Amino acid sequence: MTTQYDEFAGDYEWLFADEGLTGERAFGNSEALLERFGTSAEILDCACGTGTLALALARHGYRVAGTDASGGMIEEARRRAGEAGLAIEFEACRWDELAGRFARRFDLVLCRGNSIGHCRDEAEMVRSLEGMREVMKDGGTLVVDSRNWEKILAERERFTVMRSKERGSRRCVPLYVWSIPADWHERLTIEVVLIFEEGGETSVRSHAITYYPFRHEALMERLERVGFGEVETDYRAGAASYRVSAHWGGRRGGSLGGGD
Repeated sequence: MTTQYDEFAGDYEWLFADEGLTGERAFGNSEALLERFGTSAEILDCACGTGTLALALARHGYRVAGTDASGGMIEEARRRAGEAGLAIEFEACRWDELAGRFARRFDLVLCRGNSIGHCRDEAEMVRSLEGMREVMKDGGTLVVDSRNWEKILAERERFTVMRSKERGSRRCVPLYVWSIPADWHERLTIEVVLIFEEGGETSVRSHAITYYPFRHEALMERLERVGFGEVETDYRAGAASYRVSAHWGGRRGGSLGGGD
């Protein structure tokens, strides 16, 4: 399966500070939620990227699996898990393919990192949420993180310069170049520009990542439409991002933890 992230997988680590690469920060921000389930819970990170959070969950004793639509990301996640000596099942698949990849069902499904914004339209998002629901146990919880697209489209920022990172003999400055659409019916592109310096030489690589903005209220409505109940959100108009948790079925498992 080829996606816009396949070539990006090898450079993805440059977006994170060293402490972010371990997954411990993301784990800590979700710890209150995780404690409600306990380490016996089955957890699926269905937007696992290079496996950062999945590896942290496994190190803390949680039973976790990871999926991503990008085969390149999954290859990197498997490599990292192997180096860490962790047995984690990673699968390259779309959200609407989840039920066909897993015989077991999960207590907690995580869709993090603004990944839901890659759904190209309302119908695709609904199918994706249905796919996540289909692999959940009765009483399970889905957690979705998103950028605040209302804020982004209102402010129309053009450039975002991230903090430089040094690893070994290389230094990298990541830069986001935003192409903001005129309205909600057009796609948004972020060109991730990585400026490297090594041995006095400078080089540049870039990766274009496409999103399809949606309103917060639309995500809430679509979760309810596919059958989720007790939908909670920490959305604030001025915040850069937000988190939504949604409950599936009878016995309740958990609710919102802190944002990343």
